[in-house]
Amino acid sequence: MDAIESVAAALPVGLHSRGVCPMCLLFLIQGGPEAAVVTNLWAEGLGDSVRAELAEAARRGTAGACDALADFDARGCRSAIFRAVVRRLARELDESARRAYQASLN
Repeated sequence: MDAIESVAAALPVGLHSRGVCPMCLLFLIQGGPEAAVVTNLWAEGLGDSVRAELAEAARRGTAGACDALADFDARGCRSAIFRAVVRRLARELDESARRAYQASLN
């Protein structure tokens, strides 16, 4: 796992965070273009949630958080950290749906 992915994994931004659109993440899971999903989630306000948690991680001294925050502030939804968080959330949604489906079979 690279540094950006590690920082993204450490941020407490989850499926119930402000700006998360499960349907957008589902679209990404199903092979939709990442750029379209990232842009839409940015418009929904996920960037605010990510920035707040990223600033807190940088304040706490989380490895890589300061560089990720600088990139986020400079590039917004095009930053590596924002895209990594979106990909992580899509994976979490997919895993959650798979677990729920498996549980429904019991």
